[in-house]
Amino acid sequence: MPNFEEIFRKLNKNEKKIVKDSLYHISNKIWKYILEEKYEIYIKISELRQNKNTPELFLIPQQLESEINKIKKLAAIKFSGIPFGFIKNKRLFLSLEAAELFFNLHKIDPRNILILNENGEKSVLYGNTIKKAMILNISSEIRTNKIVFLINKNQEFLGLGLLKVNYEKFRKLKNKDNVALNLVDKGAYLR
Repeated sequence: MPNFEEIFRKLNKNEKKIVKDSLYHISNKIWKYILEEKYEIYIKISELRQNKNTPELFLIPQQLESEINKIKKLAAIKFSGIPFGFIKNKRLFLSLEAAELFFNLHKIDPRNILILNENGEKSVLYGNTIKKAMILNISSEIRTNKIVFLINKNQEFLGLGLLKVNYEKFRKLKNKDNVALNLVDKGAYLR
């Protein structure tokens, strides 16, 4: 039987550092949760590395590790656990599924949350940018190029955004000005 360990395996030391450092920029609670709840992050690397596929990451409970190892000896694993994101340019890009999981577990720093009105919710679900008039609540500690969790007024997770302004600039913006780019959202499943 073929050995697929190079295709689906645990993160190595360097990859783990990239993930850990990236997660700390989102919230210092996420990495701690992964360790406390005994999860492992696995990486799936395409067999055709020359086509520049980005390695996919999966969050898997440690108790499934022996099963994963058995399956790997028999067949290539395409998917397992919770999609966690991918690594590109030595940076973690968190998946929609992982972002929603950590939001629902209250592992996200409130400073990294944008609460949107109904127009903001629609804009996000259509894949559009977020304008100042669409924001109900924003932290005074926001920073440019920070990843934010986009939620509606009912505290439902909608997606992830990238802030384009800091708080000083935000206060001076007109209502029609862009505040954040939509990176990934739940509406993508419907478009």
